[in-house]
Amino acid sequence: MLIVRRLHADELHLIRPIVDKALVTDEAHVRISRLGFQLDYLPTGKPEWRVFVPVDYADPAIITQDAGSAFYAAFDGDTYIGGAAVTIHPTGWADVIDLRVDPAFRMQGAGRMLLDKCEHFALKRDLSGLRIACTDGNPALCRFCEHVGFTLGGIDRMALSRTPAERVKPVSRRAGLLFFYRTIQKG
Repeated sequence: MLIVRRLHADELHLIRPIVDKALVTDEAHVRISRLGFQLDYLPTGKPEWRVFVPVDYADPAIITQDAGSAFYAAFDGDTYIGGAAVTIHPTGWADVIDLRVDPAFRMQGAGRMLLDKCEHFALKRDLSGLRIACTDGNPALCRFCEHVGFTLGGIDRMALSRTPAERVKPVSRRAGLLFFYRTIQKG
């Protein structure tokens, strides 16, 4: 039975690192239409394995110490299967800064349940809704965001230009950071 609950600092021993590894066969491509940003998924030349490492600022040990943040953990019985770190963004959104579910437990509702807890976090703080940022190189997360009611609200082609390999690419070919939003229906 799946259970999702907020984890506190003294419970960090219950979680383990999740290697978010996926065989990617397509890329998310953004186009602009009269309806706003639209995502298309185009096949890659050949399938490739990609690993999506957690971001440093989403470390549960840090998140659980911050009163303006929360870390939610999903369990299947006693087995930790995923987590979501959420914090308050200065623009009035709840920023889901990390969301991951063990690949063996995907498509069983854990991701949606984690986002429901994040939405409750936002609702209690009277925030506008949830925001998730992911790269266009993670089409599975892009599809999941669209599936659970998020709207693509923006793209940043400069945010990931830290490495020399990315900086030499034309801006249109750089890895893009996509911003997905889901407003909260209050009342």
